[in-house]
Amino acid sequence: MDLQRAMDRWFFRRGLPQFALDHSSTTAIWTRASPFLFVTFLFLVATSAADIRSTAGGVAVGVAAVLLLAAFAAANLRGGRPFYALPRRVGWGVLVAYVVVPTLLSGFASLRWLPPLVTVGVAIGLLALAWVVTWAALIPLIGWAARWTTRQFGSVVPLVTRALPLLLLFVTLIYLTTEVWQVAGTLPARWLWLTIGLFILLGLGVIATRLPQGIHSLEATGDRASIETACAGTPLAPVVAGIADLGEPRPLTRLQRLNIGVVMTMAQVVQVALLAVVVWIFFLLFGTIAVSIPVQSEWLGGINPVDVLWHLTPDRGLTRESLRVATFLAGFSAFYVTVYSASDATYHEHFYSDIGRELERAMAVRQAYVAHSIERGLRTR
Repeated sequence: MDLQRAMDRWFFRRGLPQFALDHSSTTAIWTRASPFLFVTFLFLVATSAADIRSTAGGVAVGVAAVLLLAAFAAANLRGGRPFYALPRRVGWGVLVAYVVVPTLLSGFASLRWLPPLVTVGVAIGLLALAWVVTWAALIPLIGWAARWTTRQFGSVVPLVTRALPLLLLFVTLIYLTTEVWQVAGTLPARWLWLTIGLFILLGLGVIATRLPQGIHSLEATGDRASIETACAGTPLAPVVAGIADLGEPRPLTRLQRLNIGVVMTMAQVVQVALLAVVVWIFFLLFGTIAVSIPVQSEWLGGINPVDVLWHLTPDRGLTRESLRVATFLAGFSAFYVTVYSASDATYHEHFYSDIGRELERAMAVRQAYVAHSIERGLRTR
């Protein structure tokens, strides 16, 4: 069980919760969400008891907190575990109480029908939020994405200069046209962000078309030596040499393929977003230094007056219009890179050399993990 928990954490830290041995609702999802459920339950009780006069509301919240903590600690101690350990199972009775107790308290406090309905809606919404966030391991996935982002800072410049050498030249020529200033420079904020959102949706669609091929290439079964090498530095390292049938194929489930697709998508989105930030900063500086305010006014053609946000000199500075154009071109550049990556072998090799190695290792470790679990008679996924 210690090995299972350690391996599940190993996969979670890499944004792969579906590779965990047990990811069911009662024994994994609600268990991991139990601290959030406890805090939000006290919040619901507190807000439901707010209408109770004198000190009864505060007493109710305090009593509920003490009773819950006491019951939680007693159950852990009775099972021979630390009093602060997460519960091993959260059943439907707990979830029903999560909704019913604040609702009854709200009805008792207000003596009206609307507050209990609001409490029910909020409680169910919080349960749904906790389930989605925990099931998808969004918090570990965000942590993995943050670590991946820091690793990708050094790859942005090689990406621009090697994989996409003409990007900045191409986009700079677009920047120096009056049409892009009259279109993007005059866009209201909501329409500008709708345009950026359209670029993002189209880019995600392009990425999605490449995922099946990438996932299929990762499913190739590795030999025993490569699997043992991949398990070095993982909790499986001490036992992997004794696992039989290590090279046996272990097909992925549909959810596991989806999980890999999410990780691959997020990895590419992070890299493309970093490139877009570089383009955005470049054009902010370029517009502030090289394009004077009178020239910007001429390019706008009198459609909008130039709104200067910060003066560098009397005739140069950061304008709202140059900010809009830089944002538009950064979004366009990100979309261009995404489309370019779908057909260019150089970029594909540059991008997948990093994320591919990481996912190939995770697949090999999963193969060993499943084989070990089968030997131990544990549930496998």
